[in-house]
Formats: sequence, C-alpha cells, structure tokens
Amino acid sequence: MAVQVDLDFASEDRARAQIGAAVSFLLRDVSGVAREHAVEMIVEMVRDVASRPAGPDAPSIQPLMSGIAYRDFVIDAYRRDVDRWRATIRRSNGKKIRIASPPSVRDEATTTADAINAEKAIEFARRAIDMGEVL
Repeated sequence: MAVQVDLDFASEDRARAQIGAAVSFLLRDVSGVAREHAVEMIVEMVRDVASRPAGPDAPSIQPLMSGIAYRDFVIDAYRRDVDRWRATIRRSNGKKIRIASPPSVRDEATTTADAINAEKAIEFARRAIDMGEVL
C-alpha cells in the first residue's frame, strides 16, 4: 500500500477542503456500525498525525492499513492502543458475513486477539478467513 504525502497546499482553506473530501470519500457507502468504525479510524489518524513531532526530521510512524482486499473480503487494521492492533473483516460486495464462533451474522467481524502491528493484525484476519471462522 503506497501512501503519498503532499505538504504543499495553496492555503489552509485548500488543506481543509482536501481533508473534507478525503473524509467524505472514506465514509461513502458506509452506514451503521461500519460507519462508526470508519469515523473512529479517521479520528485515530488525526490523533496520530497531531501527536507526531513537527519538522522535516521527525521520525515517521507506521501507517494505518485499510482496504486490504483478500478473497471476497476487505480487511481494515486499526490501532486500539500502543502496540495493540486489531482488524475488521467485511465482504467486498457489502453482504453480511457469518461468524463461526459464536454463531452470528453481521456486517463485519473483528479479530479477537491483539497484534503488535498492523501487518500482524491483517495476518490474523487472513488466517481467520482461511480457517473458515469468517464465511
């Protein structure tokens, strides 16, 4: 997943407009619990950026991983706390998914174990799909 950062905005208003457009894009076609989760991810991204040291020599932090396509699913990783990542799994076509344990039908499923980074959370989600825990 490539991330391009453009720090050359024409004005503060232009930067705000681009942020608004990005948020609208991320929330398109999302409703219910999935929308609440998407809003939480956006807020977390803003907090992460706001907590970074300012300046060109500031160290980079691990980016969030979202929209990872795997089989017929989309996986989104998010950080719950420092070194505690989880992933949500949803169908790419928007249909509900079946969860094996406990048996239920939902819009999305969340991995139950914390991972140390986003990549591991994605790996946990893929494993759940491969093992048939999410159908």
